[in-house]
Amino acid sequence: MQIGERLKELRKKKNIKMPAIAKATGISKENLYKWEKGTKPSDFALYNKLLEFLDKVENTPDYVYEEPKSNNGKPTKQVAPSLFTGIFLTTDDDALPLADGNAPGITTLNEKPMLIGWRIDAPVIGNFDCVIAVTGDSMEPKFKSGSWIALKKLRFTKILNGGYYYYIVDKNLQGLLRRVQPSAENNSIILIAENEQYPEIIRKMDDVLAIFSVEAVIMK
Repeated sequence: MQIGERLKELRKKKNIKMPAIAKATGISKENLYKWEKGTKPSDFALYNKLLEFLDKVENTPDYVYEEPKSNNGKPTKQVAPSLFTGIFLTTDDDALPLADGNAPGITTLNEKPMLIGWRIDAPVIGNFDCVIAVTGDSMEPKFKSGSWIALKKLRFTKILNGGYYYYIVDKNLQGLLRRVQPSAENNSIILIAENEQYPEIIRKMDDVLAIFSVEAVIMK
């Protein structure tokens, strides 16, 4: 069942008004009405918010949405859900849940380099750390720009499977999605793009901060 159909059926079954769903999810009423009528969501974060809301309400028979209560006329503070997760690149520290206001990408936190990606609940994919968007055409047609990849950080990077796809982050905090092959040069790997317009790159392992395996591709 499409997410719009689920939304329509839920509103009818639970008698929940669209403004209430908008307040509960942080998604505009306009977007919700469009999705209910069949328009596919283009924002992955908002799609995931609505999906979480639907799962919660559908699995709670006596669920009742309550308007946020005010304190002497002032809105009560609401804690934002963790939309993102931060993966430390040079240490094995636990992943750090991050709320809205953080931007996906490679950054530093307390002088530690970190990859920030989306948090999603997708048991069908299996065990993975985060999801990031594919940008550019270097990996087309295998990975189209705008699609998403689920990544898992490798704890041991000395043994890589030749011909497999990995997301490699170097010391310049640049991340590349590439097919990897062993190099004739000592302690190096070859990074190969699917688009032949992009040249092969030889990357020394000493210049690599972290390597992530690609666990799944989520098409746009």
